[in-house]
Amino acid sequence: MFKKALFIGLSGTLLIGAFATPASAADGWYASGNVGASALQESSSKATITAGSATGDVDFDKGFGISGAIGHASGPLRLEGELSYRKNDLDQVDVTTVLAGTILFTGSSVLDLTGDVSSFGFMANAFYDFDAGDNWAPFLMAGLGGAKINLDAETVAGAAVTYDESDTVLAYQVGAGVGYNLSPKTAVNLQYRIFGTSDPEFNDGTVTIDGEYLSH
Repeated sequence: MFKKALFIGLSGTLLIGAFATPASAADGWYASGNVGASALQESSSKATITAGSATGDVDFDKGFGISGAIGHASGPLRLEGELSYRKNDLDQVDVTTVLAGTILFTGSSVLDLTGDVSSFGFMANAFYDFDAGDNWAPFLMAGLGGAKINLDAETVAGAAVTYDESDTVLAYQVGAGVGYNLSPKTAVNLQYRIFGTSDPEFNDGTVTIDGEYLSH
């Protein structure tokens, strides 16, 4: 039988939604869902074409994240499968090097960007709950799986571009938080997670872009 719970959390993001089984609940199945804000760390990126390349640091606006999971609790240990989606708009890129043929230019040129980066994650997570008494339960978590990262660029320095490519990469996450039982089947939790992936590579046949993805 599924156990329902209300969740407020933080996941490299600030997540608000439904989470897991209550802090002192009996063993069994549970379902959870989360929604909130997402922040991406600056990404060191490289764009390569036949005639040369450019490197720089890409900044992102604050975005959102949602997730849902089904899991099983056994004593203090919980194991679950989770699907998640995060999306952040592109902000700007600070171009630091440009290689044209054999000529290398260095410096700093900040260009405005529009578009977005999104991730669809599919994770296997493990949680360990600590019984602190009075309905409180701190917990630790870690997860491993994969993520499909999508880069959709619309303009660079005001000039329209068409670039919408994806890459599927290894993903991981770690986090900590605290839960509070509202009832035998309902809990409210606050947690912080870091969600990251191996470096994605996007290629539309003309331009290859190597980047980074870390939500914290």
